[in-house]
Order: sequence, then C-alpha cells, then structure tokens
Amino acid sequence: MKYKYLLLLRYSLVNALGLVFIIVIYSQGYLNKAIKGDVTNVVVLIIFLFLIGLTLASIKAFWISRELNHAYSVQTNNKSMLNEFLKKAEKLDASSRANLVSSIKINISVKISNIKFIANILVILGLIGTVIGFIIALSGVDGSVSSNPEEVGKMVASLVKGMSVALYTTLAGSILSVWLNICYQILSNGANRLTSRIIEVGEKSS
Repeated sequence: MKYKYLLLLRYSLVNALGLVFIIVIYSQGYLNKAIKGDVTNVVVLIIFLFLIGLTLASIKAFWISRELNHAYSVQTNNKSMLNEFLKKAEKLDASSRANLVSSIKINISVKISNIKFIANILVILGLIGTVIGFIIALSGVDGSVSSNPEEVGKMVASLVKGMSVALYTTLAGSILSVWLNICYQILSNGANRLTSRIIEVGEKSS
C-alpha cells in the first residue's frame, strides 16, 4: 500500500529538520540569549504554546495518516471514518448523502483548525512583545539627562533591554509560527486527500 504512513513520514521529516535547526541555534547560544534577553518572558510563553501546538499537530498527523491507510485499504472490519460514512450513507438518498459529505468535511477541518489558531497566536504574541519592547526602550529616554554620563548609561541600558525584548519576541513568534503553519499545511493536504477518498469510495459503493 503505497500511501501507508506517507503523510506521517513527510510530517516527521519537516519536524526533524526543525529540530536540527533548534539544536544548531541552541549550540550557538542564541536560544539562551533570546530567553534571558526577554525580561517579559513572552519568548517563554511563545515556546510553550508552540510545544502545545506541535504536540496536537503530531497527534492529528498520526490520526489522519491512520485514516488514510484505512481509506485506501478499504477494509470493512475496522473502525474508521470511511466505514462510518459508508454505514450511514447506505440508508440515505442523494440529498442526504450530500449533507453527510459536508458534515465529514467540516468534521475533519475542525479537528485540525486549532493548529492554525495556535500558529496565528504565536505571531500575535510576537507583535505584542515588540510593542512591549518599544515601550520599555522609550520609557528610559530622557533628553534632559544628556549631560549626565551616569544617567545616559542607564538610558542606553534601557534602550538595549527594550530592543532585545522587541527583536527576540518577534523572531521567536515568526519562526515558530512558520514551523507550525508548515505542519498545518501538511495536515490540511492530508485532510483534503482523506475527504476526497471517502467521497470517491462512497460514490463507487452507491
């Protein structure tokens, strides 16, 4: 069966490449700098939400891959969406079958929609971190202390701290959102293929 676990293989390959990227930036010390440089802990929150999203995506990848295997093997002795669809569809007329197909599409789409939602949240958190960073940076700016070297030093430190927050949160949110969106796209393609296969088998059996 040429489709067996193909989706899971693609998903695993993408995340293996992502893991290599994380290992590289960790070994270079960039990850620690990003976490320590963000005094607001927005980067930590972004990483935490990303791990939740990646865990959910992995579960859905396994589920869709298994359903695809069932759909292409067309085994009637297992519990799958295809078999449930066939059992319900055999007693329905054409109009009711169309409604059932729509229900299947919505059901599959809903199962992976939370992955896309979390990916969008990561970008928003990155932007929020950017705004907070600029607020921190600008809060230390005071033109009246330009003649005081000690106060100027504090002002520069505040600017550096604020810019660190702004840059690290934006970078973390953007990179991890792209990663999660790639995972979502793989799941979405698999979900579309699963829906098409269910409809195809359903039409042949009608």
